[in-house]
Amino acid sequence: MTPLRRQIAAGDGAHPILGDLDAEALRSGGLADGFGSDARVALCLRDPVQLVRAIAALDGRVEAMLLLSHALAPDTVAVLIERAGMDRLISDRDDLGGAEPVGALFGADRDEGDVPTRWLMTTSGTTGIPKIVPHTLASLSRSVLRLTAGAAPVWGLLYDPTRFAGMQVTLQALIGGGTLVPVDTGAPLAAQVAELACAGVTHLSATPTLWRRLLMVPGVRDLPLRQVTLGGEIVDSATLRTLRAAFPAARITHIYASTEAGVGFSVTDEQAGFPASYLEAAPGGVRMKCVDDILWLRPPVGAEGPVDAEGYISSGDRIRIEGDRALFLGRENGMMNIGGVKVYPEAVEAVVQDVPGVALVQVSGKKSPVTGALVMARVQLEDGADPQAVKRAIIDTCRARLEREAVPAIVRFVDGFTTNAAGKLVRTKGV
Repeated sequence: MTPLRRQIAAGDGAHPILGDLDAEALRSGGLADGFGSDARVALCLRDPVQLVRAIAALDGRVEAMLLLSHALAPDTVAVLIERAGMDRLISDRDDLGGAEPVGALFGADRDEGDVPTRWLMTTSGTTGIPKIVPHTLASLSRSVLRLTAGAAPVWGLLYDPTRFAGMQVTLQALIGGGTLVPVDTGAPLAAQVAELACAGVTHLSATPTLWRRLLMVPGVRDLPLRQVTLGGEIVDSATLRTLRAAFPAARITHIYASTEAGVGFSVTDEQAGFPASYLEAAPGGVRMKCVDDILWLRPPVGAEGPVDAEGYISSGDRIRIEGDRALFLGRENGMMNIGGVKVYPEAVEAVVQDVPGVALVQVSGKKSPVTGALVMARVQLEDGADPQAVKRAIIDTCRARLEREAVPAIVRFVDGFTTNAAGKLVRTKGV
């Protein structure tokens, strides 16, 4: 049995949503000829069940597997396969040249796999070609908690499982002793919520953007959630308050993680940011430091990617210490230069999000022939909100809480926003 199969089979094997992916099937599954210990296999599968089966078959038996989102464009897939040096592609898409069906993987049973397989994952950034980051099963499952008592959790999977956050949910459910419920993320949100409710999902993880969208769906508050998890983007106080009101019985956790550094730490006090004391002693064995207002992390199993002399990797996230709290300002590479002042879109969004009547907001820079650049806020309103009253409240609130240059000069109302496969707002580079 391969390493991942062994860990899954160590549980109770109760994964009804995944059909035949149970303990017995994992014990007996084999890998076809041609996938030896030096094989480098790329996986690009729409079906999350088939993806998990393929990963379970390959781990410990091949040199490397590249996990590619099914939402990537064909040209991007080709670039990533070339950069990673893959020699086989398994896919259920018909627009990728040279792809083989997932059935090509499986064959006769084999001995246990003992190859230290590298799991090559791609970053879930909102601009440009994703970066490839190597991991192992050990580094990806470092934060998995095994069920010791109580009712087994039912995890809903709203993330793309090839992304770091999606793989965390997948491994937590499969290895930790729960059930995994993958939903059709291409369906309308109302249909996804109906799937989650039908399956009795008790644990759900999503980006703050996706949570705000979910909270606009009728019936979402009827989900029997015991665990609400947020990650992937900055968490603002307004979203935390709304989630608490919507799910009064749930534990609310903000996970800070990145594809490069893995899981950093979690925050459960339902406040934006994290305790400044984490910089001295963070939970989970992760060491952190702040250099020139940028957060750096040193995971216990080592960071993947460029590190400094002490083994720390830059998160790229700018923070500010206010009293006993460290607050996230935004991504360093997303900074906008407005009249010579550094403005971070996420910091403005956190203020606008706090205005009653605002459901979702995205802030960006708009070039101006007079001033060089202006701050523009695109806003989706809550049902029944008065646009003019909300606009006045946005301007007044921002003037009271932000620098003059950061106050939106343009407020536009939109019907909705585009998110990527990781559930994050699609952003353009700052100006």
